[in-house]
Amino acid sequence: MRLKLFFLAFSSILLIACGAEDTTEPPAELIDFESSAVIEELWDVSTGSGVNQHYLKLYPLLLSDRIVLADRNGTVKAVDLDDGDELWSVDLDVVISGGVGGNEKFHSVTSRDGDVFLLDAENGDIKWQESVATEVLVPAEIVRDRLVMKTVDGKIIALDLATGKQQWVYKRDVPALSLRGGSRLIVVDDKILTGLDSGRLVALDVTGKSLFDAAVAIPRGKSELERIVDIDGDAVFKNNILYIASYQGSVIAIDIRRGQLIWKRKLSTYTGVEVDQSTLFSADERDYIWALDRANGATLWKMEKLSARRITRPVAMSDAIVVCDSEGYLHWISQYDGRFLARKDTGTSGCIVPPVVRGNQLYVLSRDGELNVYQYIKNN
Repeated sequence: MRLKLFFLAFSSILLIACGAEDTTEPPAELIDFESSAVIEELWDVSTGSGVNQHYLKLYPLLLSDRIVLADRNGTVKAVDLDDGDELWSVDLDVVISGGVGGNEKFHSVTSRDGDVFLLDAENGDIKWQESVATEVLVPAEIVRDRLVMKTVDGKIIALDLATGKQQWVYKRDVPALSLRGGSRLIVVDDKILTGLDSGRLVALDVTGKSLFDAAVAIPRGKSELERIVDIDGDAVFKNNILYIASYQGSVIAIDIRRGQLIWKRKLSTYTGVEVDQSTLFSADERDYIWALDRANGATLWKMEKLSARRITRPVAMSDAIVVCDSEGYLHWISQYDGRFLARKDTGTSGCIVPPVVRGNQLYVLSRDGELNVYQYIKNN
């Protein structure tokens, strides 16, 4: 039987079960600093009940004029980007598990029981509903005339966009033990790229044919826990290079055109990576934030002041990177030297989903279902 573990709680569960002393690292205390930016809240809206204590990344879908949000209890709604006014809402009466995928014409959501819904972007009407029989934890993506998704049992499945009928299934062996979650699919020129629980990167064409696969991490150790090498965090594609990382493994840069490895270095993360023009950013398993040279993977700086605060994947914004922690604080950090630029208490129960950036605006979805929108204004 294959098990998916909730990583953040797993160490504590083991300690309790064994009757051992809890030696879990306490969250770092927040330090005072002189802010060099102003953070202005623009508007907020509730998506519903949120995810509570469930480890679900209900990714929102940010489009040109709206953001589409899903609530765990089955509500999907589109709200206007200018003021948060609701454009439409639909109740699907399922437990949603993978957030919102799609494009300007169609949106997709998936359920805990493997239900797949395609919605009309204009009004939220259900175009079709099908089942893939297995939970999907990341948004499905539209690839030409297909809706493609990754299930928790290691399958990548393509459904016909017009009818919902299954077109193909790609299957790889998966380890007996893995972290709960999954890396998002990346679509590049009709190629589908994704990381697997086995620590491998695969690339498929639109027909499901394998183009190449590469090891991001190789399982090592005697126990199943030591051998976990999941790629659960988000990867980034930029200038024909894919940057991707794994838990208990490495971060790599690979040329997708040639399937050629450019560089590789050891770094363990379950949240993934972010890149700007010249730098890669990642938060490791201890919540240390690393800045690496995109050209060769060399360390530019490391920041340890948010250790054990269970931060999200860093996202790039202007001259900063931004993370949200488990206590609901947003942190703006200089891309150049890792110093704090600004901080904001959202007043929420923290984040699992990384914030979403558009220009100087930040969209932050909390565990309790609140979407807060902030504007980042640098001091002169």
